[in-house]
Amino acid sequence: MKHTVSIISKICLIIIFLYFTPFYEGFQHMINCKENILHSFIYHPKVVKNDIKLKEQLNALTFNKNLTTPQEDIEIETTYEQPMIVPNTNHKEKKKNKKVKSNGKKIYIYNTHQGEKYSDEKSVMDAAVVLGKYLEEKGYKVILETNDFEKYCNTHGLTYNDLYFVSNKYLNEALVNYGGFDLCIDLHRDSVPREYSYITLDGKSYAKAMMVIGGSSRNVKSATKISSILTDKVNKHKNGIMKSVMTRDIAYYNQEVCEGIVLMECGTNYNNFEEVKNTLKYVALGIDELMKEGW
Repeated sequence: MKHTVSIISKICLIIIFLYFTPFYEGFQHMINCKENILHSFIYHPKVVKNDIKLKEQLNALTFNKNLTTPQEDIEIETTYEQPMIVPNTNHKEKKKNKKVKSNGKKIYIYNTHQGEKYSDEKSVMDAAVVLGKYLEEKGYKVILETNDFEKYCNTHGLTYNDLYFVSNKYLNEALVNYGGFDLCIDLHRDSVPREYSYITLDGKSYAKAMMVIGGSSRNVKSATKISSILTDKVNKHKNGIMKSVMTRDIAYYNQEVCEGIVLMECGTNYNNFEEVKNTLKYVALGIDELMKEGW
């Protein structure tokens, strides 16, 4: 009898412990998830096809369809030019404005969901080009990821849900090829009603932006610090452009790879590209202040 009471007491203590820890929230999220519960318990390895043609493997040979900015108009360096080897950056120096002095810092911009578009069919990849241009004007070495993630998925038998797996692959390749970055930005677009997507300040309309944290990442502290400081700095110039930082507990968003990786949602499918550009001008200003002060 005493043995039974002891076992029951221990079980109750374990249940109480789990209730007041993240395990309870995680289990509750799993129950509420639309996907099959059993599916959540099964490990599904990412299988990449190896028996594909070399031309299909070099998926950067065709210009990314999600990037509507003409290739010749992109002055910042992209991975499209030399995707498979350590890039030679010297050939780009002549295209840079010689009046802009380099500050020696490198920023990598990529879009896990490259197909996200705005109301006028411009994509988040076009937004990355604009942000990169603003940052290069401030002296940063910007690398824009233009490898076609969706084509990689189609070629290797992966799905839309595997895009973070794909962006993780190219992120790690870029870190190796360029010897690391001072900041990596995964630029997305949100999906909320029009009334929550913009703000009008001084007669000009701006797309609202928001930093998102992967709460399960081991680098959650650094991602939160960078995102919070950047949010405050942008709002200091144009208050209300940046929404409050959002943390999603059961998410990584590649932020576990290393420190200095953040995710930003800029605008929604209801914003036009002009509103997005207006916002990115001040986002670049905030990033510049963040980098100069150190995060």
